[in-house]
Amino acid sequence: MSKITIYTDEFLNEMRQQTDSLADQAVADLMSDKRSSQYRDTIQALSINSYKLPEGLPDSVVHFLETTRKLPRWTDPKLMQQGQKFLENNISDLLLMLGLLSLPFDYAAANGAQVLYLSERLRKNPAKRLAETGQYLLDVGEKNGFGPDGKAICSAQKVRLTHAAIRYHIWQKGGWNQTWGQPINQEDMAGTNLSFSVLPIRGLRKIGIEVSQEDAQAYIHLWNVANHIMGVDERLVPDTNKEAFWLTKRISERQHAPSQAGRELTKSLLEVVPDSAVFDGQQLAARYMRFLLGDKVADLLDLPKTSLPNSWLAAPLTGFNQLRKLLGNRLQQYYATRQQLKQQMKESKAESFRVPSSLRG
Repeated sequence: MSKITIYTDEFLNEMRQQTDSLADQAVADLMSDKRSSQYRDTIQALSINSYKLPEGLPDSVVHFLETTRKLPRWTDPKLMQQGQKFLENNISDLLLMLGLLSLPFDYAAANGAQVLYLSERLRKNPAKRLAETGQYLLDVGEKNGFGPDGKAICSAQKVRLTHAAIRYHIWQKGGWNQTWGQPINQEDMAGTNLSFSVLPIRGLRKIGIEVSQEDAQAYIHLWNVANHIMGVDERLVPDTNKEAFWLTKRISERQHAPSQAGRELTKSLLEVVPDSAVFDGQQLAARYMRFLLGDKVADLLDLPKTSLPNSWLAAPLTGFNQLRKLLGNRLQQYYATRQQLKQQMKESKAESFRVPSSLRG
């Protein structure tokens, strides 16, 4: 039976009130027992999938880490390998899709953007946020990334604990608008994860890059496995390309709306793009955001209503190649791009996650 039939308003409204109980309990036990140093130690220990747990952790933390490091029963290793190969072959373009399509698409979800806006790093250090998100994409896409020496599993666990820490402090501080749903809820997580899987495929095709149905299905399956580790309710993990399309459509119809949070997050994201002697980088990036997102979503984010040159509209990949060069993704090789991201995070003075002062009680 297709999951499309369950994507009703009633079901998705229910999902807006559900978060991640395993991670929430683990973080609550660490915070309530004044074990913030253990929280930091746990985050730092998650370096590779075969990490060794720090001693003396609360039972709920051990339970969370041991339970969530297992791959789902429906994992197809061959499909995952094909999905990872697709990512490897298209890494530079997929990283650009992350910044020009996936993230602004998420920012257009007015309710979900509120918690992103409160997480100050998204506005005050967007380059670091983009590098961290790109690093997660690479962790998932790396060959054997879900194996003992990979980082896909522990990276997902780290994100889940970070989300739980943000929720914990929001709940402790109070004042959260309940009409937004719970902070970082299941519907918002599903929308975000779809923006990593089905949305980039759509974007690549829009600029003229051919993507076969087989590669699309494999790439979506790869992210389905990652989404399972991320704690997304399995009912929100699409089994087919058609289900992925319809769930993306339903969530965007329900959640896309104008908001100050969405506009400011998008503005901060554009500030990451450099200029050159030939191109106004931010203007070029904004134009491509509008081209990829479509006018309806772009208007919600207050992106400028400028048209791409006729030559680019006829052959959009031409302008996209110029933007790729401007952003510095000159090396197409997978590991070279990974090294670039590591260096970018180092230059942005990456450090362990700390809850923003605005969220502390």
